[in-house]
Amino acid sequence: MNQGPISSYWEKSALSQTDICIIGAGIIGLSTAISAALAFPDKRIVVLERGPRTMGATTRNAGFACFGSASELLHDMEVLGEDKALAIAQQRIKGLHILRNRFSDDHIKYEMHGGYEIIRDKEMHVLDSLDSLNKQMSQITGIESTYTVLNRREHRRLGFGQSVQAVIYNPLEGQIHSGYLIQAMESKAQSLGIRIEYGSNVLEIKENPKVMEITIQTLLGKYSMISKETIVCTNAWISALVPQIDIQPGRGQIIVTSPIENLSFTGAFHADEGYYYFRNIGKRVLLGGGRNLDFEGESTHEFASTEIIQHALLKMLQEDILPGKSFTIEYNWSGIMGFSKNKQSIVQRVSPHCIIAFGCNGMGIALGSLIGEQVIELLS
Repeated sequence: MNQGPISSYWEKSALSQTDICIIGAGIIGLSTAISAALAFPDKRIVVLERGPRTMGATTRNAGFACFGSASELLHDMEVLGEDKALAIAQQRIKGLHILRNRFSDDHIKYEMHGGYEIIRDKEMHVLDSLDSLNKQMSQITGIESTYTVLNRREHRRLGFGQSVQAVIYNPLEGQIHSGYLIQAMESKAQSLGIRIEYGSNVLEIKENPKVMEITIQTLLGKYSMISKETIVCTNAWISALVPQIDIQPGRGQIIVTSPIENLSFTGAFHADEGYYYFRNIGKRVLLGGGRNLDFEGESTHEFASTEIIQHALLKMLQEDILPGKSFTIEYNWSGIMGFSKNKQSIVQRVSPHCIIAFGCNGMGIALGSLIGEQVIELLS
């Protein structure tokens, strides 16, 4: 029996053509869609997402609203140069301002408990550079001391292990609930008339003289969509559709404990140049990272956990973060981040009808809203 075409007349005539098609419904994709709808209210905008909901890193991250620990920024200055490192930090701060202006703190469960960094023996050299770092950062943050060392009493109150020699505090960082963030972004997008199509896996994009032809796989089969402008926001998967753009995947593994009575800290913490990160979720502790233990193995698109990193995370919880505390691991997941070679955002037109928007490098919450605004500058 002839199955017939996948699209009905109604779908073909009204839903298979659009002005702006955004591929990827993560933080950058939805941020871009919202910015586009606000800038061009008369344009038809559709967002395509391959999964039943956004996957990658958007709802599988740690929920940090941060712009960089002291050791990370110092490392970036050494590798990238001071100007580029400071520019990256400034972009993250600007992106967070846009995010919080767009959504209420209550809607995304934003909590400004501050950002911290634990300093162990191998990181003690960071303390020697705080004065110079604060002078440089004051040009961006507007405060004299972005990073300060907690006094001994405040340090002890946090209850960390003896391996933690010092704790650096940054009053300008916070944390969010990633699930409520994406929910708020979806609601905002739909209120602006943006169509979000989940379960729409883009197989190919093909440049035509006047439009982009997008081949999409759904449960019903394949069909094509025509778009005047196409914006690829698939983060670690960008290279699958735009091979000339070199974005490498990086898996982040995360564990979350059972509730802990009398948990002695709140806030978002980093360690070891940002490769480890932990925070409270109410009375629970979330800990993630360890990618630097196995860069090759963690450069993958596979959602999984590995013994080497899980062991390191559990050891850090037991010895550094929650010494003497009883807990079990109740949640365990991984997310896939994307990384550029120079840690720079990439927002550029790659063909007459196609733009790529990438800016994460592990900082999608901070950079997503800014990336969306930068896309609009190109569209304009």
